[in-house]
Formats: sequence, C-alpha cells, structure tokens
Amino acid sequence: MQETTKFAMSPQAIEAIQDGADKKVILAQTLENEIKHVEDLLMGYHFRERGSVDHLELDTSSMTVDEEGKGSFMARYILGLYNACADLDLSDKAKMQIDFEADFENGMITLTGEFFPEREPDDI
Repeated sequence: MQETTKFAMSPQAIEAIQDGADKKVILAQTLENEIKHVEDLLMGYHFRERGSVDHLELDTSSMTVDEEGKGSFMARYILGLYNACADLDLSDKAKMQIDFEADFENGMITLTGEFFPEREPDDI
C-alpha cells in the first residue's frame, strides 16, 4: 500500500520560483500552507484502525529538493487510536518520510508516502 495525493501550488509560489527564488524555501512554505493535504495522505495509512493524525509537524530542516523539483521531507505527528467498545485510548509518536514531485510548469505537487507491503490473505 502506498498513498499519493496531488494539489495545486499557489500562483504566487509559481511566480516566485520562475523569478529565481529558492525552491526549497518556496516548497516548504507551500507545504506548510497546504498541510491539510499531508494530513489527508497520512490518514490514508491509519484509516483502517480508526486512527487520528494530531499535532502534525513538517520537518522542513530534513527537506531535500533537486533542480527538477523532486525531493522528500519528514512528517512527525501523534497517532491517536480511540475505540470505546474495545476500551482503547492510545496515542503514540509517529513519523513518515514523504516524497514529493513539484511540476513547476503546471503548478502541481504530488506527495507520495512510504510503501507498506500488504499481507496476502491466509489460506484456509
């Protein structure tokens, strides 16, 4: 399983990059402004266990980006699990490396989370 999401960059961010601004700085600001997309991506990994993603922080100091707009960053968050019927109320620190690909011509950013292999069903 690997989650992916795509969203548009702001016209101001595209213009700044075209004017020669530091891509890493502009992309870090864009990701902070569009943090809801990162949260939605992470929720895709934790939906089955009814988990919640809280206190999401983007570690922009870990961000790498090349000239083509490909790179990665670390997302740190609290994974909360709550189920009254099962008497569960847990929270744990979690992190995930997220890869991105910024298409500066079309103004789109694609985020891709880590790959988690899915287990095949057991034979009966």
